[in-house]
Amino acid sequence: MKKNRFIALALLSFLFVISSCTKKVDEYGLTKEINNIIPDEILTSMLDMGMPLNGGNEPPEIIGTYFVSPFILDSSNVPDDVSGKLFADFVVTFYDFNPRKLTVKIDYDNGIETGTGVGSFIVGEGNKFSVFCEIKATQLVLFKAEATMIFTGTLTDNGIEDFWYANFMVDNHGNEQGLWIENGEGRIIYDSDGFSERTDNAKAGVVYDDNYPSALSKK
Repeated sequence: MKKNRFIALALLSFLFVISSCTKKVDEYGLTKEINNIIPDEILTSMLDMGMPLNGGNEPPEIIGTYFVSPFILDSSNVPDDVSGKLFADFVVTFYDFNPRKLTVKIDYDNGIETGTGVGSFIVGEGNKFSVFCEIKATQLVLFKAEATMIFTGTLTDNGIEDFWYANFMVDNHGNEQGLWIENGEGRIIYDSDGFSERTDNAKAGVVYDDNYPSALSKK
């Protein structure tokens, strides 16, 4: 009798651990942590503009640095933006992946712009993923901004297939220098050759030419 009771308690403990490690997701496959950092209006705008999402609570282990080029505009609510616009090559690094908490850290370089995630959550199933981030961005070292970003794609051994990216400006700190897009403006950009290579060099191939703006740049 005691043995059966012990087995039953052990089974209940095991089920509790399993359930506590599995995050609940909503109808989009997103966790409550993501919903806390992405306002409904921004999520709706991203979906309306054509941003693909990969929801679910079993994303792949995404770690490493990836080189995104050519980085091409798909859609935007920024005045004077035109689909097909070329942006500076994008290099993003994912690290400290936590499958239990569904978190991952990110840093990126994009022309004269750099950024890091202050809150980054991942969802997905199989090899498909989406990462949602609160970002602190910097241009020319001195000029700061906060934005919301999403990275989505399919992880492979050598890179990411179908890499898509969305950003929306949250706070451009008054934008006195006119470097940033306006608060509430955003863009959907993708790797137009369909494959973003994994690289050991975080600066590999980044375009710094002024003719190629960064993704949060005003021009």
